[in-house]
Amino acid sequence: MLGELARDAGLSADEEIDRTMQSVLDAIQQEIKSRFTRLNDLHSKFGFLLDVEKLFNKPLDNDIQISCKTLSRFYNTDFDGPELYAEICDYKMLLRRREDVRPKTAIEVLTFIISYGEDVFPNMRTALQILLTISVSIKSLVANARSAN
Repeated sequence: MLGELARDAGLSADEEIDRTMQSVLDAIQQEIKSRFTRLNDLHSKFGFLLDVEKLFNKPLDNDIQISCKTLSRFYNTDFDGPELYAEICDYKMLLRRREDVRPKTAIEVLTFIISYGEDVFPNMRTALQILLTISVSIKSLVANARSAN
C-alpha cells in the first residue's frame, strides 16, 4: 500500500507521491528514448523508400543506389541491393508510361506491385513488406512484453 511504503521509508504522503511520479516519469522517458532510437534506425535504413515522391518522380541520385546497397547488407538473405536499385529504375520507367498510376505512399506502391504481378519487382516487394511490417512487429513485441509482466 502507498501509505505503508511511505511510513516504512519515513516519507510523507506527498513525498511518496512525488517519488512514485518521478519513477513513472523516468520509465516513460526511457521508453520514449528507446522508441526514438528504433525509429531513427528504421529511418536510416528504410527512409529512402518512404519518400515516394522523391523516389519515383525525381531523377535518381547516387544516394538512392547507396541506400539500396546499405539496406541489403542488413537484409542480404531477403533481397539484393543492386537488383533493388534496378527495380526502382524500372518501376520509374513503368510509371512514366502509366498516367493512371501515381502512388503517394509506400503502401500504394506495394499494392500496385502486387496487382501488377508479384514476380515483376520481387526485391521492391520484399523491401516494402519488411518496412511496412516492422512497426507492427515492434508493437506486438511491446504488447507481449507487457502481458508477460
